[in-house]
Amino acid sequence: MILNKIEFLVINSRVRAYLQDRFEVKDIRRLSSLPPNKVVLEIGCGNGIGARLIKEYFSTLKTYAIDLDQRMIDMAKRNNRDDSIIFELGDASRLRFEDEQFDAVFDFGVIHHIPNWEDCIKELKRVLKIGGELIIEDYSIETFETTTGRILRKLTDHPYDRMYRRMDLIDCLKSSGFEIMKEKIYHPLHLIKYFTIIAKRIGQSESSKT
Repeated sequence: MILNKIEFLVINSRVRAYLQDRFEVKDIRRLSSLPPNKVVLEIGCGNGIGARLIKEYFSTLKTYAIDLDQRMIDMAKRNNRDDSIIFELGDASRLRFEDEQFDAVFDFGVIHHIPNWEDCIKELKRVLKIGGELIIEDYSIETFETTTGRILRKLTDHPYDRMYRRMDLIDCLKSSGFEIMKEKIYHPLHLIKYFTIIAKRIGQSESSKT
């Protein structure tokens, strides 16, 4: 989904970059058990700040970062001076990558934009290695049911009629072959709700035990 003008400005603002660096990725690093020197994928990479923070905090060997918006990819490439980070146009629900290619997949507020989000989850599982981490920081329809969320609903373009509730997403992850390792819900200043989920792709032998 291509961002509208307001979303484009917010995503590329210094405030967004500051919050992602000083709070969000640091907290995700504490929740995740991903070791260094791994090959990872970021979906919906935007202007590339998230990919650079992933490299900084997770010491990744190689990071592939995709976005559906060519403007974002062009911006990310212009700002990138790290050969281990590869930016390219891509659809998170139809990935070009091979099966079990990545040790982790990162989502910073992207899946809630995707109308066919269940297909996206299946694709993320496909490209993850068994034991790999799916690291989600995202929103749900509950986000847009708060007072602030109802205002945001008038300013942003999202597939609200097809957006999941948080438990719908968790149920889909479990039924798709993920084990929920960590979960944290945020409601800063009682303004907006979002959550972090760390899920591990389990193999056939592991899933048969449950």
